[in-house]
Amino acid sequence: MTEDNGPHELSFQPRLFTNASNKKTVTIAELYKQMKKLSKELNGLEQETVDTQSLNAVTKQLIAPSLLEHKESGVVSYVSCCIADILRLYAPEAPYGDDEIKHIFNVFIDQLQLLGDSTSQFFPLREYLLTSLATVRTPALVAMLPDADDIISRFFTVLIGVVKPSLAHNIQMQILDILQQLLEEPKTVPQDVIDIILFQFMKKRQQENPAAHQLASDLANAASDVLQKYIYQYFNDVIVSTAQQRSGQTRQQQADTENQRRDRNSIGSGGSLEDLRTAHFLILELNKSAPGTLLNVIPQVEEELGVEDVDIRVLATSALGEMFAEKGFTLAKRYESTWKTWKGRRADSSPLVRMQWVEHAVSLYQHQPQLSRELNDYIVEKLCDVDEKVRQATCRSLGVLEMTQVVQAAIGENVIEMLGERCKDRRAAVRSDAIIALANIYSQIYDELEQGSIVAQRKWGGIPSKIFMLRFINDPDIDSKVESILTGAILNFAKIKDDRSRCHRLLVVFSSLSRKARAGFFGYMQRQHEIIKLTDAFLTLCEAQGQNGATADAEGANDLMMRKLTVDISARFPEKAKMESALTQMAGLRDSEVYKGLRATMNAENDIKTVRKCQKSALKKLSSLAPNILDTTAPLWKCVGLTTINRVLVPFLIEYVSSPATLALEQSMNESQADLGGTSGLLLEYITRVFPEMLQSYKIELFDVAELRSDAVVAVEDRLALLVKFAKAIPGGVPRSDELESQLASFVRSGVSVRQAKYAAYLVTQIEGSEALCATLVGDTVDNLDNAHIEQRAPAFAALSRFAQHAPAAFATYAERVSAFLIQTVLMGNFSAQDDSADNMDDDGGSSDEWVERSRLDDAALSKVYAVKILTNWLVGMDLQSVTRDRAQSVVGTLRQLVRSSGEMQQDGVTAPGTRLHLQLTAASCMLKVSSVKQFRDLLSPADIESLALIMQNPCFEVRSAFMLEKLLPMLVGWRLHVRFIPVVFLAAHDPEASLRDNVRHVVQLRLSQIRPSPGSPSVVEDSLVRLLYMLAFHPDWNDEQMVDTLEVFARYIEYYITCVCSSQNVSLLFCYAGEIKAYRARADAVSRMGQAPETYTRRLYVVSELAQYLLREKSASANWPVNVYPGKLALPSDIFVPVEAQEARGGAQVYLDAEFIQRRSKAPASARAGGVGAAAGKRGRARAPTAAAKRAKGPVAGKQAAKGKAKDDSDAEDVEMSSGDDESDEDAE
Repeated sequence: MTEDNGPHELSFQPRLFTNASNKKTVTIAELYKQMKKLSKELNGLEQETVDTQSLNAVTKQLIAPSLLEHKESGVVSYVSCCIADILRLYAPEAPYGDDEIKHIFNVFIDQLQLLGDSTSQFFPLREYLLTSLATVRTPALVAMLPDADDIISRFFTVLIGVVKPSLAHNIQMQILDILQQLLEEPKTVPQDVIDIILFQFMKKRQQENPAAHQLASDLANAASDVLQKYIYQYFNDVIVSTAQQRSGQTRQQQADTENQRRDRNSIGSGGSLEDLRTAHFLILELNKSAPGTLLNVIPQVEEELGVEDVDIRVLATSALGEMFAEKGFTLAKRYESTWKTWKGRRADSSPLVRMQWVEHAVSLYQHQPQLSRELNDYIVEKLCDVDEKVRQATCRSLGVLEMTQVVQAAIGENVIEMLGERCKDRRAAVRSDAIIALANIYSQIYDELEQGSIVAQRKWGGIPSKIFMLRFINDPDIDSKVESILTGAILNFAKIKDDRSRCHRLLVVFSSLSRKARAGFFGYMQRQHEIIKLTDAFLTLCEAQGQNGATADAEGANDLMMRKLTVDISARFPEKAKMESALTQMAGLRDSEVYKGLRATMNAENDIKTVRKCQKSALKKLSSLAPNILDTTAPLWKCVGLTTINRVLVPFLIEYVSSPATLALEQSMNESQADLGGTSGLLLEYITRVFPEMLQSYKIELFDVAELRSDAVVAVEDRLALLVKFAKAIPGGVPRSDELESQLASFVRSGVSVRQAKYAAYLVTQIEGSEALCATLVGDTVDNLDNAHIEQRAPAFAALSRFAQHAPAAFATYAERVSAFLIQTVLMGNFSAQDDSADNMDDDGGSSDEWVERSRLDDAALSKVYAVKILTNWLVGMDLQSVTRDRAQSVVGTLRQLVRSSGEMQQDGVTAPGTRLHLQLTAASCMLKVSSVKQFRDLLSPADIESLALIMQNPCFEVRSAFMLEKLLPMLVGWRLHVRFIPVVFLAAHDPEASLRDNVRHVVQLRLSQIRPSPGSPSVVEDSLVRLLYMLAFHPDWNDEQMVDTLEVFARYIEYYITCVCSSQNVSLLFCYAGEIKAYRARADAVSRMGQAPETYTRRLYVVSELAQYLLREKSASANWPVNVYPGKLALPSDIFVPVEAQEARGGAQVYLDAEFIQRRSKAPASARAGGVGAAAGKRGRARAPTAAAKRAKGPVAGKQAAKGKAKDDSDAEDVEMSSGDDESDEDAE
């Protein structure tokens, strides 16, 4: 060793070999001793102060093969550490030649491969070796070698393979440092190294060794400048190779190549589509971990968007979509051209590309909301895409969004509107995903809606309305889907544990619904009720199977009924044939446990918990008996399960509807929820109408007298209305108590309001043993009829109208006296003749026929209205055995006069126009009520029905609408009127309001067309064609002198009928019906009343017969329907037709339809003919006034009136299904 301030020499000269040839080492023990001492001294030497000449001997000895390839790995570890120190001390020059360096580094790599064994006694030596290489940057020597690729590749393979999650962090950092040196020092990086790095980003590799993936990510970020060109080249090779290969292959060849590629495990740079998929996956992973390496790759992917190969465009669209969505890195801002090009793929010719585009575009709401705002219109565009799969993909993508505040702000209202439209898509899959998407969105937004967020309410509050309005489509698939999500995402009852909270959510959801949507909600509940009734009958037959003592005829009848029920039930669900087969199989199980479970599921007396328990138990048993029908019958089990409307909700609904509870509730909640009391009242009304047994247990709370003593008149009226519905639903259900009777009697006597009086009177009549009280109240009321000091008579008249029908014995004593007073004094006398004229004057002093709401009618006008009701109800309520024909004719005569004279009893009457409208409407409604009683059906002649039909052409929309939608249609749907009234509904053809025409068509198609007198027979609306043609022949608008114009007008009635009724299945039947008329003529009594020659009306009948056949042929031709000869024999109704004699029948061959009409119609455009129904009426703005009423029709309805008509919600058609048309329920909205 030299002096302290001079160079340091290696003092220890180890004896490592037994001779000078260096081929044989000393003993292993001695060798370890010598190597340990040498390593220690070399470790202590510093590069700046060492005398390298003192190292010459050791330097040569250490690279002897007998040491580098020693069988003891520990010896090699010491040797490696010593050589590493030698290289450190000689740096930057190495004391070895190229071949020696290669050998040394291969030994180093072998030692580093053992780093994974941290328990080895030589682990510290290997760690020291790693540290030395990283610190001294020794790998730079490798970069200087002429053929270093293999060694560099080995370094990457071994060092990355060593990395495990359990490996110390400092060791991983040193490995990273070495690998980075190996990338930065060489002039070129071997392709194998790039493959090794990229391999760490493969999905499987990430799962197997996340530490290696992290190391590769860190390395790619650290050396991104170096790797950019190599990664670009790799992807370029894959893209170009794939494009070239696929451009020269057939589809089959491409598939074969794909199969071969899947058999290989390397990522390679071949030309298969699978290679390309791998490449795009790696691009995505690099974008997440090391986006700096993709500087030149992004433009490559952009170019892929425009290639001809669809598969490549799909991959590129998907990859860029995910990259744009990557958080924390706004790729769209850095590559604006790529962003613009990618947005253009929304209009790609391939639906596969458009699907990929929209899925990733929607995901931007979640990940890059600042970008998604400019995509709203494009997403709406994809919701309307011509390809159903694109529409479905859009709906599905929207349905899986997490609705954070940011996402809510990003989604445009137009997107939600169009998503709602997709719920009505023509494709079932699209509809299903759209409904689910809306429901999922609403479920996430609900808390904000409940808290009263105005912004949330404006944007998202209409979702339930969109869903429940789907009921109007009447599609079994849609209905089943809505039922499946109703208690799930919408009401979320499964996750809500207490019944009060369930009730509150139901009220919040229901209160947010529009009027039409509420009708839709009740429509779904009504559908449930109907299916429950059918299912109950089905179960009864199932349980009756195989009973002892049943005759063969009885069993045959049961089998026939079973088949009919299975058909009726399955027709209400998707996959009708499968459901029918499943029900048949269920019936064949003869398992009482399944039947009892299904019956318990729809038992209105069970609570939600019981319903679910029974359903679960029955389904478990069914799965063991017939697992193949579980999925098919699942919609039925969901539909009939009473979990939405359930008896456990009733007490809370009663609390909400109670005045004090409602007041407290309104003080503690936001304005949007303040009407939950009124909402609960609507739900209770529905329950009383459909599931009244749910209220049986809560009669005490329902009839709480304290609630009837409130000072809030309207609240008391609503409570009484609810009690009336309960009493109607459950005869004898009104509890008897002195306190209740006293309160109801005070309402009858007080005369505070019409509604209080009439509802209270009805409730009194329903109390058991209330005959004496009824007699007293009737007597007191009658005695005060002519009392001049009474300010209001209408409440007393309203009460008497209820007593007359429901307490006829009490009313009978005063019947003659009351009848005479009503007709002579109220209706015909000068009973406050100027009652409401002040409210019905134009600005110039002229009288107006504009409608006046009933709430604006004064007491005198209301008294007249209820006078008509008293007379009618007296007739209807009387014991039929004691009714004389004269008395019945007297009442019907009064009603007939009011209908035909537009609400006036005398020719010189001075009743105000507004009052006349109400009187005419009331009289028409009462004529229907009288006709609904079987014994009085014949009192109305065909002429009376024609008079009622002209109500549908009244100039006042409110009269037409109320008569049609609130009276006539509900009574027809409920089978309460004879089929001869059905033709009246088709006189809506000329109504100027499209909503009324649409509502009539809706009810005809969905309700009336389902009614058949017997299985297999024509429906009642099909039978009604001849009655309609008869009615048209006697219509006062018929003008023989202007035949062509008349035919054009009357053709619209028949066209409207065809639109509502005709189909390819029944066109032959209808054609035959129309032709059969020419073998009949009108009855003589019908012709004689018209005052013209019988031949005139016979000719008119034959004209409309041919007109109907002509229009049916025209429709068949446009729709490509065959018109075949109907095989059955038809007979026309004998009440209006009589067959002609054989000689007269020969005249039926004559042509009666005007040739000029045919010629003019044939020249008209098809679109004009198809759109004729209601078109002319729409231009007039009012119903077409009959000739007989021409003097009363004073031109178009005023703008205000027309606006009121158009403002009517078109949900009235669904209201028909819920309305009963009863006198007790017709004025609840007064």
